[in-house]
Amino acid sequence: MTFKPARRSSVWEGSLGTDYFSGVCTLDVTHSQLARQRNLNQRTTTGQRVSAPSEGTSDALRRVFDQLAGKRSALLSALSREETMLLTDYGIRVSGDRADLEDHVDLLSSAGVRASLRPETVAWLTDLDMRAHIASTNTTLLARASRERIDGCVLTAEVQTGGRGRRGRQWLSPFGKNLAVSLGFAIGRPLAEVGALSLVVGVAVRRALVGAGLSGVELKWPNDVLLDGRKLAGILIELVRATEPVEVVVGIGVNVGCAGAVGSRIDQPVADVAEQLDRPSRTALLADIVNYVVTACRDFDRRGFSAFRDEWQAAHRHQGQPVIVTQPAVGGAAGQTIAGTALGIAADGSLRVDTADGVREFNGGEVSVRE
Repeated sequence: MTFKPARRSSVWEGSLGTDYFSGVCTLDVTHSQLARQRNLNQRTTTGQRVSAPSEGTSDALRRVFDQLAGKRSALLSALSREETMLLTDYGIRVSGDRADLEDHVDLLSSAGVRASLRPETVAWLTDLDMRAHIASTNTTLLARASRERIDGCVLTAEVQTGGRGRRGRQWLSPFGKNLAVSLGFAIGRPLAEVGALSLVVGVAVRRALVGAGLSGVELKWPNDVLLDGRKLAGILIELVRATEPVEVVVGIGVNVGCAGAVGSRIDQPVADVAEQLDRPSRTALLADIVNYVVTACRDFDRRGFSAFRDEWQAAHRHQGQPVIVTQPAVGGAAGQTIAGTALGIAADGSLRVDTADGVREFNGGEVSVRE
């Protein structure tokens, strides 16, 4: 097949945020968004750690979350009726004035994570912060980045209560039934190349999932990890500092036991690690993901995206398929839709699509299969 010369789309994704999906922080980014993030260059290296109470959550509810993380049960006498009802949205069993975690809920272990980290990861790690509850791991790490360097920081929590919904979508985060983790990295590549980092992290997350025993794990441009075509995980990269070394927050969310709790409340297919693994260890999977992501980011530092491009394309769900790219709305107008055949990705991570007007490269938008 002969293609016309490639041309780039001039429309860019304009907003960043976490995309609601089956109760995990399924996170979203595009290349061009990096240049639009706030530049937090003016920082101190001696700033205090930012505490992160769960925004919009009462002290009483936070204490319940703390007790559940520590003892797997809590008394609810101090909660309002609305807060007690809210616990069921977080997948927590409520009976009378008592809340309990279900027996299969696998809580995270800091000691277990540290024991499973590779030497390269240990050398990179400066802080492993594991909490019972948080508003949003990405938001909290971004706030910390305004005060101090975050390269080497890992932040995770059993439950998120204030995830930032993308395009107004709801956020659900069952307690102890997913992985929501944010990592801070200093990237030694030019800013123009950092847009491909979401694809690099996708490759790393897929390696971790396949290594844990999952099959049928695929990638969807630019930031999704699929299991047999259904969304299993998502990624969000947020820029902290645009000057080299570029500093970013890498957010990752993975469904681990939550699909049953929230699958009936969303309008798209849901996948879950627990479908293929019997009683998966969230601690082991978290350590694996951190290990693989650290290794991939260091490799990206040294060799750039070319070291990952072939592997990404080999796992591309839509490779060679007819697709529709929906570009973001601009100036209040509906986003344009472009039909074509997905050819793979360009050297910078852009999606290449053979359209009626020739081969185009897209830096932003959402991709769906053309029926």
